[in-house]
Amino acid sequence: MSVEAEYAHLTPLRLNALRAAWRSRFNEEPPAYTSRELLLLAFTYRLECEAKRDLNPSAKKRLTELSQRFADNPDYSPTPRAMPSIGSALVRDWNGVRHVVLVTAEGFQYLERTYGSLTQVARAITGQHRSGPHFFDLTAPAHKRAAS
Repeated sequence: MSVEAEYAHLTPLRLNALRAAWRSRFNEEPPAYTSRELLLLAFTYRLECEAKRDLNPSAKKRLTELSQRFADNPDYSPTPRAMPSIGSALVRDWNGVRHVVLVTAEGFQYLERTYGSLTQVARAITGQHRSGPHFFDLTAPAHKRAAS
């Protein structure tokens, strides 16, 4: 049965029936999630992993990097990347032109237009797909940004 067909079969199940399906399919106890939606996501993820036989290369690379960091420093905490707060102005000089982007509650305002992401702003400035956080130098640790 395909992953899509199994998902279609699982979607209407209630939590207890979904747990029983997990036991039947994987011959083990399901995770102790109290949410049907979360268990369904875990079930689907597990089915996709079985179907593809492996993780995608970027996920494998990220997991390898994380495992190395944890091995090097047991206190390592992979915190999410901080985004600039509302009201901030991001400034970037590109090809001799200074570009200013304002961070608003609706997104990122650049040249009288609001964009949903910094990557969209970077594309508007450069004409090419670029990582917006990288383009605006937000990926470096704060102490390194302040020094440059």
